[in-house]
Amino acid sequence: MGKHKATGIQIELLELDGNTARVKICQKSIFNGYILNQKQLVDIVKSVFEPTTLQTKVIPVVYSLQVNHIDLDWITSKMQEFGIKRKDLIKQLAIDKSSLSLILSGKRELSKPIRATFFYYFLTYEINKEFRASLI
Repeated sequence: MGKHKATGIQIELLELDGNTARVKICQKSIFNGYILNQKQLVDIVKSVFEPTTLQTKVIPVVYSLQVNHIDLDWITSKMQEFGIKRKDLIKQLAIDKSSLSLILSGKRELSKPIRATFFYYFLTYEINKEFRASLI
């Protein structure tokens, strides 16, 4: 894909009409913590078609987080994997102790925003895994 090193990206040529190409680009997954915005996706397509004389009409589809797989088992396994304690979550996520206890006991439903919070929280630990290992 030219000068871009993005994975989890799908480029689809929808229509080629004369000198115009209609192209759809989707970020299907996160790679190394990179989430691209619409402009970045358009720039990737432009770099692919840049050497040609085709005019491109780009339909960018940004990454859409799916959180259905995030449940209590997922959260506790991530806590164990990264050595995170409840006190860490309370301080780092600004969740009060009683709310966190209700969440982790299953007495409070894991809403989509809470699932997304945990996803991105643990993603930062995943991205920084090598850096944190070098500190120890």
